[in-house]
Amino acid sequence: MYKKIIERRDRRHLSLLPGFNGIWTSTLADTMGRHGVMAGDIRPLVADVPLVGIALTVLNYPDDNITTHRALQLVQPGDVLVIDAGPGSMTGSFGHNMSLEARKRGAVGVVSSGFVRDLRLLRADGFPVFARGGCPRSAQKNTPGSINVPISVGGVVVQPGDVIVGDDDGIAVVPFGDAAEILAQAKQRMQMEHQQALDIRAGKRPLEIVHGEDWLAESLRGKIEVVGRGDGQ
Repeated sequence: MYKKIIERRDRRHLSLLPGFNGIWTSTLADTMGRHGVMAGDIRPLVADVPLVGIALTVLNYPDDNITTHRALQLVQPGDVLVIDAGPGSMTGSFGHNMSLEARKRGAVGVVSSGFVRDLRLLRADGFPVFARGGCPRSAQKNTPGSINVPISVGGVVVQPGDVIVGDDDGIAVVPFGDAAEILAQAKQRMQMEHQQALDIRAGKRPLEIVHGEDWLAESLRGKIEVVGRGDGQ
């Protein structure tokens, strides 16, 4: 899988990206049947900076980022660098100067299975970064990996061209072949979410809205022992 660079990828869904703005990753997770979201250790390192873009995938050799530097030369507007840092990687394989180059070429953020560095500068610039955390140790630049091949980040397979959506909850990966359908369904769910919030403020309980007033009690009937029933005094 290493030593392979594919310069072209499917970017047909670039026009769909504005539609994903404001769609929560939690809503996308529900829309995709609780699939397609990265594990919680891939977290936003810059708070309150949403991310929507097209995946440019990078497979690095562990503790080496020469392939990411090559990928920066292939960035197009609307791209998200999605980096498989390699098993056991313990270096800051993406940093502030790389983000300047990425943004100059039109990248909208980076997602990495490893660590990054220069967090203070990245936060000051408001560049969307999702990774396992920060590490000041620099990466080597010797062994090539691959670009625009399928990779695994946060327990999710990412294909070049997939739609990447990030918010304070984490990262959702929308397969490019299903992006239009998932977007339409997610918009409907967002409307439902907003209506539920209004209903809860009006006095209803969350699960009642979806399943009916007695659903929770019926679902738990015979499964739990209720102790101390009463007014709590």
